[in-house]
Amino acid sequence: MTKTVATLHFLPNYNNQYSYTDHYTYLMARPKSDSRQKILDSAHRLLCRQGYQGTGLAQIIEESGAPKGSVYYLFPGGKEEIAVEAVRIAAADSVSFIEATRLSSPTARTWVASMAEHFSHHLQETGFSEGLPITTVTLDSVPGSDALAAACREAYRLLLASLGEGLTYYGVTSEDASGLSMLLLGALEGAMILARAQQSLTPCELILAQILPLFPDRISGA
Repeated sequence: MTKTVATLHFLPNYNNQYSYTDHYTYLMARPKSDSRQKILDSAHRLLCRQGYQGTGLAQIIEESGAPKGSVYYLFPGGKEEIAVEAVRIAAADSVSFIEATRLSSPTARTWVASMAEHFSHHLQETGFSEGLPITTVTLDSVPGSDALAAACREAYRLLLASLGEGLTYYGVTSEDASGLSMLLLGALEGAMILARAQQSLTPCELILAQILPLFPDRISGA
């Protein structure tokens, strides 16, 4: 029931093409299948590698292994709707990661370092082929697509809110946390772009060394 409510809230904003009733009927009639998740997983990987414009619907279907006939049934809006949902999921996953990392980090400095290390490690593991999905979609599709622009804007709002909340947890004032969270997100994304371009983690290491002193190194609550 929770999944249905979340989808009903989100999809009517997708170009205002569908009504709440239409989506309720569509979701209730949808057969139990893992095709939807396979399609979204495939889209996430491809968006990380090549962005929205460089990713075709046929490629998403082929890589997912999902039945071709199920795509428009599951995603009436086609590639754009798939990408919007993939961005939403990427944002939710990122927020969960930010919060989980904070819980295991005694200071803001170790928290920031842990997040940077995670993103750098993933980039290197993929041969510098997979960047951050929200970044790639934003760079090549905003403001061209209203639906994707709205999805990316909301994704960044959630990320900044989560980072800001984390900084206040470590004792940073709310006023400073707003600017620091934006600086942190911009630094992490910029480092990933430069690292991809240079096929090297050096930009990540250099940028991290510059920003780490900006964050508290005292234990929260101490």
